[in-house]
Amino acid sequence: MEKNQSRKFRVRIVNLSPAALILFSWYLLTRTGAIDRIFLPGPGQTLKSFVSLLSRGFFFDHLLPSLERVGGAFGLSVILALPIGVLSGQIRWVGRLVQPLCGFTRYLPVAALVPLCILWFGIDDRQKIAVITIGVVFQLTLLFADDAASVPKELVEAGRTFGLSQLQIIRRIVLPWSMPAIWDDLRIAAGWAWSYLVLAELVAGNRGIGYFIIQSQRYLETDRVFAAILFIGILGAMTDQAFRFTGSRLFRWT
Repeated sequence: MEKNQSRKFRVRIVNLSPAALILFSWYLLTRTGAIDRIFLPGPGQTLKSFVSLLSRGFFFDHLLPSLERVGGAFGLSVILALPIGVLSGQIRWVGRLVQPLCGFTRYLPVAALVPLCILWFGIDDRQKIAVITIGVVFQLTLLFADDAASVPKELVEAGRTFGLSQLQIIRRIVLPWSMPAIWDDLRIAAGWAWSYLVLAELVAGNRGIGYFIIQSQRYLETDRVFAAILFIGILGAMTDQAFRFTGSRLFRWT
C-alpha cells in the first residue's frame, strides 16, 4: 500500500515538474530584468490581472459572448459533420463525393477566409460563428468518416443478413459501435473551436476574449494579454475534462 502511494507521489512530481520549471524560469527572467516586463510580465503581475478578470463586467462583455459563439459554432459543426461523415464512411458514393472536398478544404488557411466571412456575413456574431465552423466542420467530417468506416464488416454483414436497411444498419450498428471514437473526436474539435474563436474575434470584433486580447496589446497591457490567454487555456482544459468525465460515464466498456 505504501509502495503504491509512493509511486503515485513520484508520478505526480514528474507530471508537475515541467510546469514548475517553466514557472521558475519565467520568474527568473522577469525578476532579473533579462526581459522587459512590457514584453514579458511577471507571474505575480499576470496572476493579479487574471483575478481582475473574474468580474461581472468581463463575464458579460467578453466571456459570455465568446461562450455563445464557440458553443453555437461547435454545435453547428457537429450537426453538419456527423450525418455527412457517417454516411460518407459507410456509403461508398457519398464518400467519393464528400471526402475529396473535405480533404482539400481542411488545408485552406482559415485566417485567409476571414475577409470573405466579413464580406458575406458582416462583423457581427454570424461572422465569428462562420469562421469557427469553417475551421472545424471539414476536419470533423473526415474524423467521423474514419470512425464509421472502422466498424467491423462482420457486424454490417450480420445486419444485412437480418434484413436491416442501410439506414437501420447505421442507426443500430454503426453509430453505437463508433460513438466512443466520435466522442474523442468531439474532444479534439472543441480545442480547435476555441483556437478559431480567438482568430475570429481578433478581426473586426467589439466583444469577446479575442477582442479583449487585441485591445490589451494595443495599449501595451501585456499582463492582461497573458491573463486572457491563461483564461482561455483554463476554459479549454475544463472543456476537455468535461468530455473525459462524460465519456467515462457514457462508454464504460471502453
